[in-house]
Amino acid sequence: MTAILSAQDLVVRRGDAPETFDIGRGLTLLNTSRESDSTLLSLTLAGRHRPHGGTILLDDEPSSHRERFKQIALAGVQEIDSLDRLVRVRDVVREQIAWSQGFFRRTPHTSEAIKSHKHVERWLEPLQLEDIDLTEQVGEISPLDRFRLRVLLALISRPEATMLIVDDIDQVRDMDLRRQLLDDLRGVAVHLPVMVNTVNEEGL
Repeated sequence: MTAILSAQDLVVRRGDAPETFDIGRGLTLLNTSRESDSTLLSLTLAGRHRPHGGTILLDDEPSSHRERFKQIALAGVQEIDSLDRLVRVRDVVREQIAWSQGFFRRTPHTSEAIKSHKHVERWLEPLQLEDIDLTEQVGEISPLDRFRLRVLLALISRPEATMLIVDDIDQVRDMDLRRQLLDDLRGVAVHLPVMVNTVNEEGL
């Protein structure tokens, strides 16, 4: 396996045991012991938290947290991407598009223009969001679609991402829905490597 991301003797916080593992192409499930550990590891790998020790490599090269922050899309961390249930889906997606492109570029207004935007369109089919009603409020769409939306927003925010990290997929409590989400992420993994954190010891 060619490693896209490697952790070598990684110590996320003082007192933790060092961990070494590789993440390759396609979809990788990484099992962690507790939800708090899972989230902190996701934040660290994605460059949102500085590790206490060890080395993280991207494409076999040592990477700083700033480099990973720019190159890795991160979804599923409540503190970063939780959504206001009263806001319209269109407004959430449109705002993310605006942040992801140069300030001089026009941000689309209509649902059709938003869905056809280059930072959006390529991910709608893999995430099964082609038919999502952008005029609905976030709280009106299904829990599965809300999680899919968080993944979409992460991918929009990093249009040149070399990897996607999805934290705590166990937030989707229904096992059948969780399997559907994993199928979606396999579709995303055709285009870029995806790592999914889970605390489910029995597998998915």
